[in-house]
Amino acid sequence: TGDGLGASAYHCDPGATMYESPLSEAHRRVIDRQLEHRLRHAARAGEVRGDDVDRSAATSSAEVETVAWGMVSDGSEPACEVVLDYGELEGEYAAIRRGVALMDRPDRAVVRVSGSDAVDLVDRLVTNKVAPEGGVVEAFVLDRKGRILADALLVATADRVLMDVDRTDVKAVVAILEEFVFAEDVEIADLSETHHRIDCVGPDAPATIEHLLGKPVIGGGVVDVETEAGTDTAFALDPGGASTVGEPGIGLLLARVRAEDAWERMIASPAPGRRPVRPIGWNAYNIARIENGSPIFHLDFGPDSLPHETGLVERRVDFRKGCYPGQEVVARMESRAGGVGKRRVVGIRPDGDALPVAGAQVFDAERGLEDQVGSVTSSTISPMRGAAPIALATLRSSHVAPGTRVTVNAEGEVAAAMVTGLDLEPPAEEAS
Repeated sequence: TGDGLGASAYHCDPGATMYESPLSEAHRRVIDRQLEHRLRHAARAGEVRGDDVDRSAATSSAEVETVAWGMVSDGSEPACEVVLDYGELEGEYAAIRRGVALMDRPDRAVVRVSGSDAVDLVDRLVTNKVAPEGGVVEAFVLDRKGRILADALLVATADRVLMDVDRTDVKAVVAILEEFVFAEDVEIADLSETHHRIDCVGPDAPATIEHLLGKPVIGGGVVDVETEAGTDTAFALDPGGASTVGEPGIGLLLARVRAEDAWERMIASPAPGRRPVRPIGWNAYNIARIENGSPIFHLDFGPDSLPHETGLVERRVDFRKGCYPGQEVVARMESRAGGVGKRRVVGIRPDGDALPVAGAQVFDAERGLEDQVGSVTSSTISPMRGAAPIALATLRSSHVAPGTRVTVNAEGEVAAAMVTGLDLEPPAEEAS
């Protein structure tokens, strides 16, 4: 089913209460509808076969499986819970690749910075140039030592920037914003409790959102729609209009009271001529995002990482923009070290069928177990690559070149493997 939540035990405010998705009942209805469909199918099968066999046992009710997001420690709760799947993983994955998938995202939260100086303030605090009005850009928020505080998707309009981050990073982002406010015309609002995010991904995602809102989201843009409950905001999940799974993707930011209605409307009323909307959970999403070589903050790299260690510098850092916290560290590593840190997130392709899981140790191919060079952070069996095992791993810089041979612990054995880039494809000479 794909691996990647094994490393989800990261920081969480000990005094915080767990955020509950407003879609809890909607998830239960997804399961109920699937059960009803199975019962109808079983009844038809009995009619076709003309027998009296009771097939209802094969359609027994299932519970919505969830997993904690954020560290659970003494005196604390998880930041939230995410749905793993609805019991039909293959269908959920297929919706991502061939149709349209709907995903609840309680793990994400938004900080809104508004006012005439909003764009300028955010631009001074992040590693990438804030996009022009109506644009989306990815960026890191760093501390003064160049370590990553948050991995943000920045959604900009003329006088507002939405900073979409992991739910556990909201307080850190608000704190650094407030630290840099002096006389600027800005208002900082934490929307993590009042608003909710839903993702729509897949080839039919743009048509689905346009059908829901009555307006298209063009390319890597953003659209606001006024409703009785406030403003619905639809934004591209990638500056180019794609998403972490490699398919078109659009995020919806809605008032909590609007989330369930929008979710049900998309399921009940798909865009004309398009495939039905299918809810998905983390497992299907995780398979697709690993296939696409998309590392995630707190899973594949963390707060102790520098930007050059993530494999995402080209997407997250603009070396021509003005100053921001940690810029000197980033610029020095780029110029003096040639952009090479002590480690980096890379892809790994095992030679055989054994799947390494998150936390599995990676070793130098020649020196073996006496020389560990890193560890696996996420892995899955890839449908797009003929059910081959693939993984993301953080490795020592000496072993990050594509084509480097390593070994990795996988299913009780030490398996031979090749290092790749985040495209997870072997170098051309190896492929040939």
